[in-house]
Amino acid sequence: MTDFSGATIQKLIIHSVGNKLKEEELLFSKVCANISENSLHNILGRYFFQRFKENPLYKFHHKTDLIFNEIYQYTKAIFLDINSFEDNSKNIANHLYEVSTHPNIKPGELSIAFIEGINLKGTLCNAVGIFKSENKEPFLKIHSDGQSFTVDWDQGIDTNKLDKGCIIFNNQMETGYSVLPVDSGSGIDTKYWKEDFLGIQIEDNSSNKTKLIVEACKEYVKKDLVIDKKDKVMMLNNVIDYMVEKPDIDLNDFTMNVAKNLDQSEELKDFINVYAEKKNFSNVENFSIDHSALKNIKRNIKNFIKLDTNYEIKINKASVNNSHYLEKGYDEQKHMHFYKIYFNEEE
Repeated sequence: MTDFSGATIQKLIIHSVGNKLKEEELLFSKVCANISENSLHNILGRYFFQRFKENPLYKFHHKTDLIFNEIYQYTKAIFLDINSFEDNSKNIANHLYEVSTHPNIKPGELSIAFIEGINLKGTLCNAVGIFKSENKEPFLKIHSDGQSFTVDWDQGIDTNKLDKGCIIFNNQMETGYSVLPVDSGSGIDTKYWKEDFLGIQIEDNSSNKTKLIVEACKEYVKKDLVIDKKDKVMMLNNVIDYMVEKPDIDLNDFTMNVAKNLDQSEELKDFINVYAEKKNFSNVENFSIDHSALKNIKRNIKNFIKLDTNYEIKINKASVNNSHYLEKGYDEQKHMHFYKIYFNEEE
């Protein structure tokens, strides 16, 4: 959990970064912005920080050596000497311009901030924030001369919609810092921001491994068309129940407990290992479960089957152990699927 309640923005500079392929401009600010007014500071804080609280941590990397990652080097220089903030902010903007070579990449304002007092997992950290605003929203302006009102309009940034950003914490310098990214786009947007510009990969820690195992299981049941909806819900319930009750993951034991049979257990294990490799994770065979991360994961696991006839069948922990009380069939006369539920008494 990341707590921004005590964070203060000490420096802020804004540059304009266009699309290099389209020969749009790259414009540098000569001085930092004045953000001393309290209301403005609070609005900027809400705009910059509100989307980062539950995001997983990443770190800088490079396929050859970390020293060749440009954003890592520029932020490292800022952390080592705050007087280099303005010059390195230009280096950051220039690097973004150099990788903005796809026709779909939008121009925008790039805000770079030096931030103090962010609580990262119980430790206060300074940070460098990089935020890109690409989309403008129309808004109305009402004017009064004391006797009548007039209306006008302009375009500006919606402070509830951060397009792209990252927060780089001044910790773990030797291994690539801790980085929180956010990106409202997809496809080429995500690739150019996370890979081409930042050069980050997800941290290989117990919190992210816990999330990864659940994500892999969700992908497995989503892609396996043989598993019916009832068994998919039950398997994901088994996943959560196992993690709640156990301190550690042993992948062999885990898949044996959550899968329906031995063949499915082996298939699920192979799927998880391939999924982890694609996400650049190592050693998911054995690791400690992060139960604090699990609390947030549980909220996104559905324990019900929603039917198109506006009925829902809830499958709780006890239901998983009594799956033979729920049968699925097909009615040839009505040409509809059905569920048959067995019980002794209504409660």
